[in-house]
Amino acid sequence: MQVYTIKGMGCTGCATTVEQRLSKVAGVTAVKVDFNAQKAFVESKEEVSLPALQKALEGTDYTIKKD
Repeated sequence: MQVYTIKGMGCTGCATTVEQRLSKVAGVTAVKVDFNAQKAFVESKEEVSLPALQKALEGTDYTIKKD
């Protein structure tokens, strides 16, 4: 499991949007976003690149960085 900090989420609906977008990245098998902690927990068989996850959030106010 990879853990990332998400910036720009203002509500639980934002967390849902981030979950949906990240779950569409190739290789990702599961995503759980903790709104209160501002974290995303990404599961995959092989490590997914940060640029791929960043690309999934393009066009939003959300940013993602590796913890």
